[in-house]
Amino acid sequence: MELLTGQLLALATAFCWAQNSLIYAHVGTQVSSSTTAHIRLWIAFPLIMIVHLLFEGSLLPLDLSLKAFLLISASGLLGFFVADLFIFSSLVALGARRTMVIMTLSPIFGALFSWTLYNEQLLPLQITGILTTIAGVLWVILADGRVKGPASRSIELRGAAAAFGGAVTQALAMVLAKAGMADQAVSSISANSIRIGAGLIGLALFALIRSTFLTDFKRFTGKAGKKALQLIILAAIVGPVLGIILNLQALKMAPVGVVTTLAQTTPIILLPIEIYFMKRPVSRSAILGTVIAIGGTALLFLPAS
Repeated sequence: MELLTGQLLALATAFCWAQNSLIYAHVGTQVSSSTTAHIRLWIAFPLIMIVHLLFEGSLLPLDLSLKAFLLISASGLLGFFVADLFIFSSLVALGARRTMVIMTLSPIFGALFSWTLYNEQLLPLQITGILTTIAGVLWVILADGRVKGPASRSIELRGAAAAFGGAVTQALAMVLAKAGMADQAVSSISANSIRIGAGLIGLALFALIRSTFLTDFKRFTGKAGKKALQLIILAAIVGPVLGIILNLQALKMAPVGVVTTLAQTTPIILLPIEIYFMKRPVSRSAILGTVIAIGGTALLFLPAS
């Protein structure tokens, strides 16, 4: 039952990412993606502090061991700072479709890191489900050839390297978070508050070094800017706060490879939204890829025996 709950939480995380991707795609036409990444954590951090106060009795976790604190902080720096910068850079160079193709390598890296750090094993059926889900997601993204990437070969290579770096750092961030939470039985809410705080520090220092700290805030003035800010507030609640809490709780209850794979099914969730709500054409090949991905997900729910 615990494994099943963890898998369901991972799927719920994917729905959170789907909502975030729709909002950030819209807001990105008005402000830069790096600005959005920075400002959303200024919104998410006080929100997670309030959540922590309601559920844990204090604004921030105060009784963590040094080892747990360092592991979870490192996870936040990698996930909310380094990985996001990699991913945003790749989105500019390659576009969303090809970036997402490379990002589906994250579950594989997650499983490898998990095996290396604390010898977490995956059952053959789970490995089959992971590979099938990844194949389905790749099929869906590759089948959508409407978006053309930049023509420059050097830009494409840099974008591919950035996406690869994003996949690696995102996977390592999740493994470090799980290790820190297991070290002291840290709650997912406490872990998330530390991760968001560490990521905010990293992004704020990065903006200061680049002399864009104040500029990031000034982008949200005027009628259009205020509307964009409202959407970012909604995305911050659903993504860095709710989504990460669900993801961390899933990591406590299911293997890293399974959780990261299910969390990567966001492109599958977005398909019916594109077809029925956004009225965008989707090829039969993409629909077939969706069926394959769903079949792989189903394998993760089957009993081992």
